[in-house]
Amino acid sequence: MRKAVIDMGTNSTRLAVAELVDGKMQMVYTQVAETRLGEGMGAERIIRPVPLARNVEAVQRFVQTAQLLGAYDVRITATSAVRDAVNKEAVQQAISNAVRIPMEILPGQVEAQLSYLGASGDFIQLGKPLAVLDIGGGSTELVYPAEGGIHGASVNLGAVRLLEHPELRSQMDDILQGLKEDSLQADCALIAVGGTNTCLMAMELGLTRYDGTKIHGQVISKERVDYWCNTLLHMTQEEREQIPGMKAKRADIMPYGVLILQKTMEMLDISQVIISDKGLVYGLLLSEFR
Repeated sequence: MRKAVIDMGTNSTRLAVAELVDGKMQMVYTQVAETRLGEGMGAERIIRPVPLARNVEAVQRFVQTAQLLGAYDVRITATSAVRDAVNKEAVQQAISNAVRIPMEILPGQVEAQLSYLGASGDFIQLGKPLAVLDIGGGSTELVYPAEGGIHGASVNLGAVRLLEHPELRSQMDDILQGLKEDSLQADCALIAVGGTNTCLMAMELGLTRYDGTKIHGQVISKERVDYWCNTLLHMTQEEREQIPGMKAKRADIMPYGVLILQKTMEMLDISQVIISDKGLVYGLLLSEFR
């Protein structure tokens, strides 16, 4: 039996379809649409009609694709942008009216736990404690082992949010402290998921065509993160769009996503990070098959 998840993030809407083969989950199909749901929300925290229409169209298309692939069990979720929106009920109603499937708004800590579930499985063989960092358009999540269990936290700081709210850039250190209630273990390995991190690795590798199999499990050093952060911040958008591995629709927000990665690595005193092509949607699917 095939199942599908569709997740509406602040910047991207993602579809993933999977099935169980000999008791193990296998991905059948994935697709990403840069729908920028959080565009122009402003201090009013209102999801605007044009971004909403883009997302409704993408969700309709993704539901049709999932069903054509034999996945009639479709779960639709939303994260930071809808979580923060004062008109979240209207967004839920628009999605429900369009596809006759209810949309679930994931609390920040649930999003963090599901990202950890999706990203950590392939790296258990490292034999180290694993921390998972998920940098999104509107929020950032961090999950790691702590005394008494797994610590998970979410803060309202993301690549789109930093682009549209320059005043937050001077507050980043203080905001990111909300991710870290307990100290990480000394030998903890940091795994980074989300479009910022996979796009960063695509640029680091100079890929002219995105290939998740080449990105998944690659390691990037803090020095290279510093290099890319400084380079991207001092480029024009047109210059950034020409970098091999850069997605044109992500070129405006990439400097700020990488800045969050840089600041988080500094806060955690981490010298390198593992990039994972599996994150929230993978965790959502795993939870569906349990």
